[in-house]
Amino acid sequence: MQYLLVVSDIHGFPETFADLSEVGCSQHRVLQLADLSGRPGLRGDELHHHLFNEDGMRHAVRAVREIDGRTCLGVGFSAGGTALWNAVKEGLELQGLICVSSTRLRFETSPLNIPTMVVWGELDPYRPHVSWNHAVAQRWKTYAGKQHDFYRIDALACESPLRADIAAFIEGRFLFA
Repeated sequence: MQYLLVVSDIHGFPETFADLSEVGCSQHRVLQLADLSGRPGLRGDELHHHLFNEDGMRHAVRAVREIDGRTCLGVGFSAGGTALWNAVKEGLELQGLICVSSTRLRFETSPLNIPTMVVWGELDPYRPHVSWNHAVAQRWKTYAGKQHDFYRIDALACESPLRADIAAFIEGRFLFA
């Protein structure tokens, strides 16, 4: 059975993930990025600093790589998506990967060897240029009028376009390019 492997953002979102059983993933596991980084007490800017200016991301990637992901579809929010992407680059086996507002991916130069989807808020100043989407992302979407953290509401709202796009990716119905 396929399940969702979810990695949180630097603020701990999501603590739990809304049930996506209607799209064939009745099971999910939420991993907190702070725990993965070796500093479970950190949140927000302190965790961001630990991840990107110290060795926190290296620890997080190593921790995620130890998971048996062969039956998993990964979903990472912001820095959580960056951790998952890097874990796949270093050998983590996943069936597919969804990165939501993972703006650090703008530094990546080649696509992964698994199905991937990246999504951005149009108003996020750190999202990659559209040329990056065409060169590196397999499937991508920019949500008009949305900020970086739009997913905090949209990922959990039953009728949101983000949730519908995640469900479509999971089900193999790619609604956008």
